Amino acid sequence: MLHDLRFAGRLLVRSPGFTLLAALTLAVGIGANTAIFSVVDALLLTPLPYPEPERLVAVHSRLPAQGFEEFWLSPPEFLELRQEARSFEALAAWVPRAINVVGRSEPVRVEAAYATPELFTALGVEPVQGRLPTDAATRPGGEPAAVLSHGLWQRAFGSDREIVGRRVRVDASPVTVAAVLPPGFEVGGRRFDVWLPLVLDSANPGMREAHFLYVLGRLRKGISLDRARAELDGILARWPGRHPGLHTPDPREHRVVFEPLLDSLVGEARPALRLLLGAVAFVLLIAAANVASLLLARAEGRRREIAVRTALGVGRGRLLRQLLLESLVLALLGGALGLLLGLWGMRAIVAAHPGSLPRDVEVGVDARMMGFTLAVSLLTGVAFGLAPALHSLGGTLTAALKEGGRSSAGAGRQVLRRGLVVLEVLLATMLVLAGGLLIRSFWNLQRVDPGFDPEGVLSFQVSLPFPDYPEPAQVGAFYEELTQRLASLPGVEAAAAMTGLPPDREAVAVPAALEGVPEDPKGPPHVVDYWQFVTPGYFRTMRIPLVEGRTFEPSDGPGTPGVVVVNRTMARTFWPGRSAVGRRLRAAGPESPLLTVVGVVEDVKQGGIAQRTGTEIYFLHAQALEAAGSLPQTLYAVVRFQGDPETLLAAARAEVRRLDPAVPVSDVRMLDEVVRESTGRSTLLTRLVLLFALVALALAAVGIYGVLASLVEQRTQEIGIRMALGAQARQVLRMVLAQGAWLVGTGLALGVAGALALRQVLAGVLFGVTATDPAVFGAVLLVLAAVAFFACWLPARRATKVEPMVALRSE
Repeated sequence: MLHDLRFAGRLLVRSPGFTLLAALTLAVGIGANTAIFSVVDALLLTPLPYPEPERLVAVHSRLPAQGFEEFWLSPPEFLELRQEARSFEALAAWVPRAINVVGRSEPVRVEAAYATPELFTALGVEPVQGRLPTDAATRPGGEPAAVLSHGLWQRAFGSDREIVGRRVRVDASPVTVAAVLPPGFEVGGRRFDVWLPLVLDSANPGMREAHFLYVLGRLRKGISLDRARAELDGILARWPGRHPGLHTPDPREHRVVFEPLLDSLVGEARPALRLLLGAVAFVLLIAAANVASLLLARAEGRRREIAVRTALGVGRGRLLRQLLLESLVLALLGGALGLLLGLWGMRAIVAAHPGSLPRDVEVGVDARMMGFTLAVSLLTGVAFGLAPALHSLGGTLTAALKEGGRSSAGAGRQVLRRGLVVLEVLLATMLVLAGGLLIRSFWNLQRVDPGFDPEGVLSFQVSLPFPDYPEPAQVGAFYEELTQRLASLPGVEAAAAMTGLPPDREAVAVPAALEGVPEDPKGPPHVVDYWQFVTPGYFRTMRIPLVEGRTFEPSDGPGTPGVVVVNRTMARTFWPGRSAVGRRLRAAGPESPLLTVVGVVEDVKQGGIAQRTGTEIYFLHAQALEAAGSLPQTLYAVVRFQGDPETLLAAARAEVRRLDPAVPVSDVRMLDEVVRESTGRSTLLTRLVLLFALVALALAAVGIYGVLASLVEQRTQEIGIRMALGAQARQVLRMVLAQGAWLVGTGLALGVAGALALRQVLAGVLFGVTATDPAVFGAVLLVLAAVAFFACWLPARRATKVEPMVALRSE
């Protein structure tokens, strides 16, 4: 075995050009598979970092009529489910929220979550310092206690070993630190810096329509997911009778579902990941077919060598082992290069579009990735080496020893190489068609009008702590003064503030009472998908067109009749064929005042660029407490300007500090960046599939060229005789091109059939284009045909340059 390995190494060293070309070809295929496998392994195959993660389930609502596959639970639903469900060892709820925390220096804006104590029990987490809060902290009037993440403990408190028991200021209120969590702890794919107790009063849980709780649970040992679902169905069936006339789940319009927590985290990414896995598998197959074709061509020159070795008594098993070892050495060399390429590719995937993939922080290098690369290399080595090895051992000893010239190879020995070319063209066609469809889909996505103009708009978040701003007048005065100061800065065209930053927000789906519009069981439910609280000047700052009526004016404010603005979709949904201006509605329950619609504006994408536009109500922030029952104290400031964004940001920070030095500025982004980030997953998928498609196309072109060049070389004597007998150059050119056209045409036809068979795989990731779009198919086939023609033309042109006398003399 060692002798054979040394011999294989010497052969590869003696042919550096062949070795480099084959190794690089394999490195491309293996590297692509390694990079994508590492991502898929981290997202789908690696268990969640909790004890017995298979027992963890996500619990959420599903509202099909409104297009929400995953929605929150309301506090009454959670409390009753926690009390009645016996399938759970623990059932927990949490609510994310951004807060201000004062560390050792100035306040910082951090991501926090208010959670019930069962959350830590369900996830099996133990603090590295202190003790986790008990139920007492979540009761009304209980002493609040904070749990810090390991990262915040290090950043804001300098890894203070005496932090437990100390009081820190959270939104200007003193809170005792109870514990510090271990590094890397996350929930729902997100990492929070501070955990605070979620207070839910079972005696006064609030409205059943108010859905805002994330819920997860840990099943008891021995309880299957199907059994838990059966128990849930029984519980939900009793709720309508127990709460007649109130909002309760039903099997058609409002379902409550369980699913494994991992599925809930990565469910939306599965179609894209499956497509990427298929794409890199195609690239690897094409690369392997190319190398197999190279080895077949190389084997033709070694048939006499193998025949001599056979005549000297070497057995076929020994020869087969020798040839396979040569292939494996080549594959391992390609695998080593592919591993380096995969490491670079994996990091590039994660860094190019951070946040576009769930759990992307867990993508890394480990033994599974190394083992996968080794396994792929070995399997590829056997796959592309076996056929050439068997081909080299085929035929009779006498015939091999008698072979003399290049023309003796015969057409029969080219059948396998031609089949490999057809396979390459087939796979490349499918992959390039997928890339073409995704390009068209991405183009459609980029042309979607978000409903506002994001160019030249700076956004940042400001949050006012309630203890420092307990009165609505104080909150309103702060934001009014802030927007006026921002609007007066040099280069600023307009400034305003709002609660939610489009185009990728979470819906609220709050019921609304529409005066004079009876609710029809067969019609759309009287639920508003999005609420937006804005300051005057918002529509001008965002450049949202007015359709009808007016927007908010200086005369609108506290103490004046409540007014709202709605979007075009809401006007069409609830007042079809009629004017929405002058209509009245209640947005916060039967005790809230009637609000008058004074204007209709164009739709703004709120739930994602690729998602349908929902219904939306715009409230004037100064009237929010009376009109909607709450006054948002956290708003995004948006500033439309011309000039340097860094200069403007410095000036904006200074204005906030002048108003209140304790209020931090956070989440600073240009609005066009926010829009681009909302399509990050689609952008990443399109770029990767297009890259793999181009690689596949290049490899297929090389394969076509190699086979036809080999055919021309082997038929040099025949071509020389034809030309000596009077054949014209164009006839020789046509003869060679016809052979290439047959191979390419067969591969294209089979590739189109394969793409049509797999159209359902693509349908889930396309936007605005069908998986059988004739324009895309036609354009892609033209590109493929052009590339294939060029690959065929080069060797055909060389065939026309054959000198008859030189060809005959060389034979």
